[in-house]
Amino acid sequence: MYSSQWVKQQIKSIAWLWGKQQMRMINEMRIMHVVWNRDNALVVQQTESFLRNKLLTNGGAQRFYCKDHNDNGISKKIFEKEEGSSSEDDDISQNLNFKQMMMYNEDDDIMKKLNACETSEQLMNITDSLLTQMHKEHVVQTIVLLWMFKRQNDVGNLKPMLDKIMPLLKQYVDELNVNEMGTCYLYLRKMGEENSHPLLQELLTRSLDIVEKSELVDLPALSRLVVGINAGRNFFTPMLCANFMKHLHQHVQNCSSDDEARMIAIVMLNLQPLINEELMATFKQRVRELISNGEISASKPKTIMKILIMLNMAVWSNNHVQLIRDLLLTIKPVVRQLDVNDLKIISRIYQYHMEPACLQQPLSEALEELLATHMSPETLACYVPFSQPNKRDTLANAFKALLSSADSWKQPNATGFLFSTLRALKISDTKICNTYWNGVLNKLNSVAETDAHQVNFLKHCHRYMNFNNNLGGTYRHMALEKKLSQMCMRAIEHDVAGRIPQTFARLASFVLAYGHTPYSWKKYPNVILSKIINMSDQFTVTDCFLISRGLRISLEMRYRYQIPQLANMQLATIDSVLTSCAERVLADNQLNVTDLNVLVRMLSNRKSLQNSVVYHKTLQKYKEIHCEDLNSRIMRDMAYNFLATNYFVPEVLEVMFKYLENNYEHILGETVEKLLSCTYNLGYTPQSYESLEYAGYILLRDFNYMSGLSLVQACLALCYYKIIPEELINKVFCVKFIQRVEDEIQMCYSKATYPERVLNIVMQLNRSVCLDFPEANVPWFQQNFIEAQMSKKPFVETPFNTDVKNLLTNVLKDESYFRCNHTTPYGYQIDFVINFDKYRKPLPGPAETTMLDRITKVAILLLKLDSFCANDLNALRGPDSLKIKHLEMMGYKVLHINEHDWNSKYMNAPGAKTKYLKCLLQISN
Repeated sequence: MYSSQWVKQQIKSIAWLWGKQQMRMINEMRIMHVVWNRDNALVVQQTESFLRNKLLTNGGAQRFYCKDHNDNGISKKIFEKEEGSSSEDDDISQNLNFKQMMMYNEDDDIMKKLNACETSEQLMNITDSLLTQMHKEHVVQTIVLLWMFKRQNDVGNLKPMLDKIMPLLKQYVDELNVNEMGTCYLYLRKMGEENSHPLLQELLTRSLDIVEKSELVDLPALSRLVVGINAGRNFFTPMLCANFMKHLHQHVQNCSSDDEARMIAIVMLNLQPLINEELMATFKQRVRELISNGEISASKPKTIMKILIMLNMAVWSNNHVQLIRDLLLTIKPVVRQLDVNDLKIISRIYQYHMEPACLQQPLSEALEELLATHMSPETLACYVPFSQPNKRDTLANAFKALLSSADSWKQPNATGFLFSTLRALKISDTKICNTYWNGVLNKLNSVAETDAHQVNFLKHCHRYMNFNNNLGGTYRHMALEKKLSQMCMRAIEHDVAGRIPQTFARLASFVLAYGHTPYSWKKYPNVILSKIINMSDQFTVTDCFLISRGLRISLEMRYRYQIPQLANMQLATIDSVLTSCAERVLADNQLNVTDLNVLVRMLSNRKSLQNSVVYHKTLQKYKEIHCEDLNSRIMRDMAYNFLATNYFVPEVLEVMFKYLENNYEHILGETVEKLLSCTYNLGYTPQSYESLEYAGYILLRDFNYMSGLSLVQACLALCYYKIIPEELINKVFCVKFIQRVEDEIQMCYSKATYPERVLNIVMQLNRSVCLDFPEANVPWFQQNFIEAQMSKKPFVETPFNTDVKNLLTNVLKDESYFRCNHTTPYGYQIDFVINFDKYRKPLPGPAETTMLDRITKVAILLLKLDSFCANDLNALRGPDSLKIKHLEMMGYKVLHINEHDWNSKYMNAPGAKTKYLKCLLQISN
């Protein structure tokens, strides 16, 4: 008898291996058992593992976004469904004339009459009169025409026609080829027929037999079959379609036309779990060849759209950035001619990858035109990220109108599109926020109890957590929090979703964050802790990130002032699980930059882990990982992590600057700002100044599309490098831009901190331009701001400051020989200022202006630990480095005392600090 512990361990091992292989081993499988269930529906015999994976993969590919732009983090991947293969746009014949699709003999009299029909009623009349004369090709063509009329919303005669034609089709099933069977099966499914229908069962079974036994099945048949099988998500597609792979490999090898590439993309989209890297690499090479020889061009946008949708699936989109960019460049000339759906899809793909930059203006113009004729939540959500800041008020009014319209809420995925607009516009008006979240709550309350086991509500959990984070925890909707927490706990305790690690992590994250559970004031639910422990070996890095984010929010909002003892013990246990996951991920030789970025964010969410061994090992991994496949999204994620952790990896920063230099035409200004802000704050200077010149060019190019804060931060970084274009200075220091910044402050999320942050950056830029670029003739207009800040923040003496002050008094013999906390004309704070005469004797009090040429002004700066990079205490960060440079320009001799050195073991020896100060000041007695 096996022990329960052994069985448990085996199940864990199997689950881990299953996830590791990502179901690719099914390529080698045969479909051995096909059975009929009690409802006569075709199903494939599956183990419990298959069923669980079906829940993950069979409901459509999903994006797992861990951030959006305002969330300061890694990509925005969570819970937004891919443009899926079940949509009508996946119809294999969308580029073709339906009437010629099957390539039947058009000289046939019955075929002529069928193709002459312009409405479903005409088709019904013709069919009634010729029913007894129709052969199998006429029946197939009738089904094709029926689907064509349904797409045209001509559905009045659909049901009577199907009732007549399907019995006739059943008589000819044995005579149909695989292409005809696939076509009939697909269109009958799309017209609402269930898989339990005996005719559909026979069509599918015979088609699968042919696919298994044939040497090569034509692409049209293959693509129609796989789309039909995926329609309705009734089957576990990877298992049912395992035999499709041998045909797909041959078609990819022989791909030589845009139509073949389009159909292959459709098949690969629907068979994603079975696609390996080798097959994908071959297909990408074929696509590149077709682009280079003009076979794939702007004149064939549907082909490009199909390939883009397939390549942009969340599970692999980061691996195909270069080809996605090339395809977007190819389709650019016809962006304004794209139909509504394609335009929306292009905008979503572009928003995620943020390349190529040249697509921004045509997309903005096309979406603005679309908005004028198709005002809807979806259209507005697509347009807002491309809009110029000066249109924000108009768009906010349009959003309010949609929010108050009952019809808007009835549209598909209205809550998602309205949320995207709410965040993109940075609306913080409590009344508007309440209106939106009340609408979400009403949607949740309208869900029938029979559907309560569904986890679609998780998208609302994710959105609320992001929104709440943007407002710094100042906004709460208690009723919604309570409702979502109850739904999460119900799923965790009673639903199969609570047994799937990837889904459980999302459920648990919300409950951990907001509570609303029994005893939530003193602990987290025991069931969550128990499941975290049991599933620890099966969590991915994204799962751990979600859990850690929930913990971070809970500590900021629920346990901000005191952590209860029970909760503290639970946190320690969860931290051990997160650490174990991090070590497991780090040990993987296939670790990529994206996973590493998520891992750093996960560990950064837990302050208790920020000094751990695994945290430092994770950051050191940046020095080892390969960054050849960079893109704008990865650059932004790395820049954020380096900025948040103060971790300095010059090799990676140089690679990012090289990417900027080589791809400046494609990179957006917002991406450039993230890179410049990161390198300025870390004090890194690129090897070549050419990349900085390109950065200035990009900022000028995208000036009208960037936020005011981003522009000011980027300009400050360029001032640090002393390479800012004069045109950029002139565009920033003008009344129009200052008004633009003030308007952004009025629209901002957090009015408690954001305005001061913006004004402080503007002050720093004004100071830097005045000192470094006097030829620009920009006046100093920040004195009032500096005085106001000083009055609001009185000087607080730290132990470090007190210690140095006391020793300076002893060394100089009198406090009158130095000034503490001195403020310079341009607002710099100097910890201590000492004036020496030409004999190196200290002078008391402020020096006379007539003596300025005979004295030496010494500024002593106390540099704390955060003035240096976390992994290099000799690498002074940019702001402090710039301060030293400016003080020297103002005539000071700058000395600095490092807090790390001051508190070192050596300096604690008797008299060591006094001797150190004398040497620093060059005082001999």
